[in-house]
Amino acid sequence: MWLDSPSPSRYVAFVAACALGLTYYSRWFVSEPDLYGLPANVEIGAYDGDDGLYLATPVGADVTKPGPVIYDRNGSLVWIGANTANFNSSAVLDLQFQELDGQPVLTVFSGQVVDSHGVGTCWFLDDTYNVIANITSVGSTGADLHECHMDKASNKTAMLTVYNNVTFDLTSVGGAADGTLIDCWVQEVDVSTGALLFNWSLYDHISPYESYALPGELVDEAHWDAYHLNSIDKDSDGNYLLSVRHLNTLVKVNKDDGSVIWKMGGKGSNFTSGEGADFRFQHHASFDPDDNSRISLFNDAASEFNFTAGDNARGLYFSYNTAAWTTTLIQRFDSSPYQNYSAREGSMQRFADGTAVIGWGSNPWITEHASDGTVTFLLTLGVNTSNGPVENYRAYKVPAIGWAGNPTTPPKLVLRDDTAYFSWNGKTAVRSWDVRGDDDELLFAVDRAGFETNVSLDGISSQKVVVLAKDKAGVELGRSATLYIANKTVATEGLIFSL
Repeated sequence: MWLDSPSPSRYVAFVAACALGLTYYSRWFVSEPDLYGLPANVEIGAYDGDDGLYLATPVGADVTKPGPVIYDRNGSLVWIGANTANFNSSAVLDLQFQELDGQPVLTVFSGQVVDSHGVGTCWFLDDTYNVIANITSVGSTGADLHECHMDKASNKTAMLTVYNNVTFDLTSVGGAADGTLIDCWVQEVDVSTGALLFNWSLYDHISPYESYALPGELVDEAHWDAYHLNSIDKDSDGNYLLSVRHLNTLVKVNKDDGSVIWKMGGKGSNFTSGEGADFRFQHHASFDPDDNSRISLFNDAASEFNFTAGDNARGLYFSYNTAAWTTTLIQRFDSSPYQNYSAREGSMQRFADGTAVIGWGSNPWITEHASDGTVTFLLTLGVNTSNGPVENYRAYKVPAIGWAGNPTTPPKLVLRDDTAYFSWNGKTAVRSWDVRGDDDELLFAVDRAGFETNVSLDGISSQKVVVLAKDKAGVELGRSATLYIANKTVATEGLIFSL
């Protein structure tokens, strides 16, 4: 409840609780006692307005129940999806805003982590937060957690990362003779039918001996996670761009015959990197949709097993030239005031105006940057500890007009002692609340104060109370159940109004 507020005094109390080793992912909301939401603190750029929403899936030792969450620009929780059907698993990652058949959707991976990768399903949610589709891999144990990326040209197919074990003699790299090489596949799947449209194996095309990882790193010595594919994108011709973390390499793959068009970075690179355009153990490589000769990515600058103090993670945006076979840095996005390498995970979302949103992976930061790299927004998830107890695989910003959440349940109202607590999980348009009594008499009009708002009813003569959610124009969106104040029982059920 109280930790949802971005006020300095409450954040000081939160930090004090952290210092005592308390669990932070706890039940804070009186009106939604079964929901868990990680508190966030905006250190730079808090803005009480409609500047967009931030998507995340925090995990780690301090996260009791992982799940997808949406924050606003004040760091206030807007939607907590941990209790959504099908998300009751140990790994819930990569909440994205995408389109399916022209319809805005949220996508998220849910499954298990096995040998450094995922085995599970990619789920599609409509604006009511109900599942409308799901896909998994074909011919394997399940889709991997790293990527579920819609083809923007069709809005009908999705690209999945898939991990597949291959029997392999690992003695030459210090492993077991009867070991296992973890191969990685690229699959493109039709969302409506589940049909496999494209399947491609890294092991069939690139030697695992280009790897910078060894058996026993991330997994046991009987397994070699040589490749570690973590993102897939397409250019305007439909060719694939792969980020292969343990090779320190990006790979462009021909969509028709599966041939490798080029490799960038690592031991087999076709390119010479320009100053500042090199990367190590990278994530989330994407073509610029307006200019496919430019690429954005998150440079971790480290891994769990290979890191150097002073090598800081950052977002990179660079061009490449296949005549000169060179790359040239265009933009660099550093975190500020905090900097460190990221041991794992991370994302970069670049917009057409040159601004960017960075998710810092194993560092608990989400930052937004001006086109010159200046940090204009910094949100910290939980405790501000680098490579510590809270991490977030990727972070995305959705413009305020991009996602309108419309849950199918009305606002929640709970009375405790002499106080009314109320919230509406996932309703993105709520800006204020009316608290009304007998005969719909207005008792209080209050601004939304985080995920949950509360008012004291001490001295109120009304026998009943109800809360009405309103948008920024003052239009009523829905109302809670009406409760008797004396015994806190329901007088009438809640309502949702269609707009």
